[in-house]
Formats: sequence, C-alpha cells, structure tokens
Amino acid sequence: MLRRLSIPFTRSGGRLRPPRLVRESFGERLRRALEELGPTFIKLGQILSDRGDIVPESVLIEMRKLQDDVPPFPAEDARRIIEESLGKPVERIFLAFYDSPEGAASLAQVHRAILPTGKAVAVKVKRPGIEEQIRADLEIMRQFAAFLDNYTHAFDVLSATEIIDEFETQITREINFVEELLSGKRFAADYADDDTVVVPYVYDEYTTRDVIVQEFIHGKKVSEVIEDGSGRYDRELINLRTADFIMSQLFLNGYFHADPHPGNFLVLEGNVICFIDYGMVYSLRPYEQDNLNLLIVGLARLDPSLVARSLLRLGHAEGRVNEERFEAVVHDYIDAHLDRPIEYIDIPAAFMQLLQIVLRFGIKLPARLIYVAKVLGSMQTIATGLDPNFQLLTYLRKFSPRIWANQLGSQRAASRVLNAAVDWGDALIALPDVLQGARRFLRDRTLTMEMPQAESLTETADRIGFRTTFGLVLSALLISSALVVLADIQPQIAGIPIFGIIGFGVGAIMGIGFLTAGLVRFIRWHRKNPK
Repeated sequence: MLRRLSIPFTRSGGRLRPPRLVRESFGERLRRALEELGPTFIKLGQILSDRGDIVPESVLIEMRKLQDDVPPFPAEDARRIIEESLGKPVERIFLAFYDSPEGAASLAQVHRAILPTGKAVAVKVKRPGIEEQIRADLEIMRQFAAFLDNYTHAFDVLSATEIIDEFETQITREINFVEELLSGKRFAADYADDDTVVVPYVYDEYTTRDVIVQEFIHGKKVSEVIEDGSGRYDRELINLRTADFIMSQLFLNGYFHADPHPGNFLVLEGNVICFIDYGMVYSLRPYEQDNLNLLIVGLARLDPSLVARSLLRLGHAEGRVNEERFEAVVHDYIDAHLDRPIEYIDIPAAFMQLLQIVLRFGIKLPARLIYVAKVLGSMQTIATGLDPNFQLLTYLRKFSPRIWANQLGSQRAASRVLNAAVDWGDALIALPDVLQGARRFLRDRTLTMEMPQAESLTETADRIGFRTTFGLVLSALLISSALVVLADIQPQIAGIPIFGIIGFGVGAIMGIGFLTAGLVRFIRWHRKNPK
C-alpha cells in the first residue's frame, strides 16, 4: 500500500514530485471541477472568464480554457419538446425536420427545418430537464460559494455569493427563449434601414419558453472569410461594417450583443454581415451609456481629465476619491498604454489595466462595463484577421462625432432639457415670494424660524447646563473644603476645621444625590427601551 502511494512521488526522473492534484493551482482545480459537474457549471465558468474585475488572473486564465463542447441529446427528445411546446406533431408544424443537429451547446441545440411556406428555419430546442438541473446546480453553487467566502480569499472584489446571484439572473433570462425573441425583434427594428446588416427573422407563432424558430441564414463564418483567398469578399469593408455595427450598439443604441464570437458572426453575399443567437444581450442604463460615451471619447482624444471624470461618475465615486491623484494615474496610464504606435497597442489588455487602476482606487464600476470591454476585444480580434491595418483608436476618433451628435440629439437629452425647463419654471414661479420675503427681512431685520422640536431641544440644553453648573459647584465646594482643612482654621473638632467638615459633608450629600438621580433615570430608560 505504501509503495503504491509513493509512486507519484518517485517516478519523475528520480526527483520527489507531488501528485498532480497537489501541483495544480486553485484555478486549474476549479476548472476541472466545473468540467466534471456538467453544463450549468461550465456555463458559469465561461461567464467568469469575462469577469476580470472580480476573478483573479490565475483563475481567469483557466476559465478561458472551458469549451462549450456538450454532446447533443437525442432527436426524439427534441421532437417531443417541440410537440409539447407547440401543441402539434412535428410533421404538421414543418414540411421537413432534420434529426441531425446543426450544433449543440450547454443549454440547447439547433436543428434545421422547413416551414409549410417553404422557408428554411433554424429550430433551437432547450435541453430536456435543463431547468430542473439548473435549479439543483444553483443550490450546490450557493453552498460552494458560501464555503469560498468563509474559508478562502479567492474573490476579493465581490463575494462568490454575489457572483452566483448575478449568474442566476443571467442564466434564467437565457433559458427563456421568449426573451431571445424580444431581443431579436429589438435588433431588427434598430437596423431595419441598414442594408449592410441582416438580423434573422424570428417567428412569434413558433416560439415558446422552450423552442424558438428563426430564419436560417446561409452565410460563411468570419473565420472562413478570413481564410478565403479568392477575392470574393471585401474584407476591409466587412471589417468596417462590423465595427460600425458593434459601435452603434454600444454607444448609440445602448443595447448590445454581448457574445459576438466568430461562431455567432456570418458574412453573406454582398459583404453583408449577420450576427445570430441573441440569447446573451445587455442593455446599458442611461447614466452608464452617457458616461461610457464620455470615456470612449476621452480615450480616443487621449484626454486624462475626461477619462478620469467619466470613470468617477460611472462608479459614483466623485467626492470619495482624490480626484487630482486619480487623474494623474490615468494620465500615466494613457502615456504608457495608448499614446504609442497602434501596432503596439493591445486594446483588451489596455482595458484590463485601466480596470485594475479603477479597482485600486476602490471604485466599483457597473458589471456591464466588463462585457463592453469583451465586445471591443472581440472586435479587435475579428479586425486582426479581416484587416491587419485597421487602427482602433483612429477609428474611435472618427466615430466620436457620431457619439456627440447622438448625445445631443437623443431622447434622453431632450428629457434632460425638459426637466431643466420644469425646474426653472418652478423657480421663476416661486421667485416673487422669495423676493417678497427678502424685502421684509431687510426692512424688519427679523428672522422667524419654525422648529417643531424646539421645546425638547431647549429642555435638553437646560439639563446639560444644570449638570455642568452642578458639577462646577460641587468641584469648587470640595476644593475649598480641602483648602480650609489644609489651612488649619479654627474652630476645630478632633483637630479638623469645622468648616472643612461641613463642606465635605455637603459635597458628599450632593454627589450621592447626583449619582442616585442618574441611576434612577438610567433604570427608567432601560425599562422603556428594553433590548
């Protein structure tokens, strides 16, 4: 038995070596555990791989190794779920349904089908029993998170429990295909007049919580376009259109596709681009978008003052942080990471470095900003393959006037102007009363203040004054009696001056009375306010 246990320590070229489990880091062990636990945990790991603000770098590297490589479930189960959801046999819903799935992921898989109209569609079917599995897995995750919070320091910025709460919100939304339907429709409306972008049409009548049917898009993956040397595609134009599509989502619409990896990105004939799978979509809050726009404009102009101000506003940190020192650090960051030739700039790494600076000053940014950085990083990755000469900062400088125009012409700007007009109107209406009151004050030189608790405040002040005076009198009496005793003044009793004895006696009576009164008040207060 001891010989078998010693094998891992001895078979490494004659050197002592611990078993692999001991050699692996916390991040490696966490990744292996998630892989063993199944699809829900793998999904959590994939989400954590984008959260550099709350996950240590060593764990982040391992989470990025997780692949959404899940075996497909049987076609019979897919057919059953479709029939239960839509209330009809598959043969009556589709002219043709292909059992072999086009792709399988942790939460669902996709089949091709033909509608009665002859239209080719993609049918996305939720994995059988996945909701029950997610609920059970979330309970396990919560217990694991509580263990991490109590016994480790792996998560310094947010607790592991908070991460699970965020994950639950996201995955609950993602497994409801009605939400994906609404997201797709919103994107379709936003880009209805843009002939450079195609958003797959989603069929309401074939969509439920468990099934979503959308137009099947015939196109090439962007990776295939990058490798295509036939000249059939204008790769520079495709890259420019992709950048416009992503930037308009983030900085004009405030509603963006948060998972634009190459598998979700197709290129159609005529260099038209198409993003599919709108399950992972985020919306920026108005103040987030406004300050994010200022941040991007500041980065494009290499303006440390604008960058620092926007970050402080995003983190609600104005007045809590030494703004001059923070701006100085931002200036050094821009000088070190951005003010250099474009080929030496790593945009994702630069964003992460900026995030580390923010965290060092104790500023907590909105979680969505991490996904914004991820999307911009994906844009740079796609651009590297399509157009190696593409310069992101140069593009941002050209795009920033559109951001300013959108800021000034947006509905939010109009609302702010309207609110300001209402405030000014109220102020103007109240102005005569204010001026009349000021005139009376200047004439009469009297100021009347209404204080509902004035009597209680007066009573408290009287008590404080009485106790202070009582203490001073008692102190003076004791000190004077001590001086009389020391002066050896006649008449005396047993060698002690009578006036000294009288003084000490009166002082003792006053002190005892004062302590007794205080003790009685304390007992009464304790009875009225029991713990």
